[in-house]
Amino acid sequence: MKFLGTRSTTLALSLLLTVGTIPPLHSQTTSPTPADANATALPSRADQAPDEATKKITDLVLAGKYPEAQKLTEGLLIAYPDDQRLIKAKALIDSRLSEGSSTGTAPGNAEPTQPAANPNAEQLTGMDKIDYDTLILLARQARQATDLDGQKKLLQQFMDQSSAFLQKHPDEVLIWQLRAASALGLDDPAAGYEAGQKLLSAGAADSNDPSLQQLLAQLNKKGWLDKEKNQALEREKLKATWTDPATGNIWTKQDSGSDVGWNQAKDYCGSLRLAGYATWQLPTTEELGAIHDKVIKGDIKLTGKAALAWGIPITGEPCFVIFNQPGAGWAQHCANAINRSFVRALCIRRPAQ
Repeated sequence: MKFLGTRSTTLALSLLLTVGTIPPLHSQTTSPTPADANATALPSRADQAPDEATKKITDLVLAGKYPEAQKLTEGLLIAYPDDQRLIKAKALIDSRLSEGSSTGTAPGNAEPTQPAANPNAEQLTGMDKIDYDTLILLARQARQATDLDGQKKLLQQFMDQSSAFLQKHPDEVLIWQLRAASALGLDDPAAGYEAGQKLLSAGAADSNDPSLQQLLAQLNKKGWLDKEKNQALEREKLKATWTDPATGNIWTKQDSGSDVGWNQAKDYCGSLRLAGYATWQLPTTEELGAIHDKVIKGDIKLTGKAALAWGIPITGEPCFVIFNQPGAGWAQHCANAINRSFVRALCIRRPAQ
């Protein structure tokens, strides 16, 4: 058994050398001279896995949990394929696992392999492991996306898929960390609060990892770690907005409160801050038509002299929707619409915004 401990410790020390002791990028760069005092700040370590995650690999190896260490390393490599620490760590772990399988024993052990005991997480296999790797890949693609709309779509796809995954595997902390970052990108207070609470319960507040601490600081700055603030936002959301269960679109229940022109309407929605959200837009004319019944019933209020609301058609030109039309229920009007009076603005927030 003493030999067993020595072998495990040797590998752990190797991992510490390859994973835990690589100096940060800023320490590998010459400090700026006085002439460089106004130079642009150095980029963050976007190509390296969080220190907390690499420390977890070392801890798993120290505990003899090689399959779990391998799974975590492989998942991180999907998100950080150029991190040399992870590449070296994976090679070492694979070598030990290969050595164990060739002898029919656990790596560095003369006894039969036993399942790793882990009260907080499980070793994923089959489709669960594929789903996990897919989530890491989605997060990586979103981080690398240069098109804002494309990035938001990938983030929303990650949020949708990770929500279902975490219902089955609620202790995958790395996925919660990625959800917190995605919630910030999507300006989603509810998701940010949920992920923040999960991270805090996992001990993230005591972490020394700078990237995780920065993430928590961003959540806290928005008030998303405060239970009372989150509850206040939820109350405001219920009072001031309506969520379409068919589309997930969130609508303002009240219009702009006064007649506005086309450009004013766009500015109004673009600058609106409501229910914790800052990503409101003018709806399309089709989206307005879809809430016709809500407008007629008064669930969504148009308070002008006429039931008119600005909307964007496929062509992108100024148009407004007329409600209360006989037969059709609603109609769009675009000809010379930009000069029309008595039009109000309703705002929409789509799930991928």
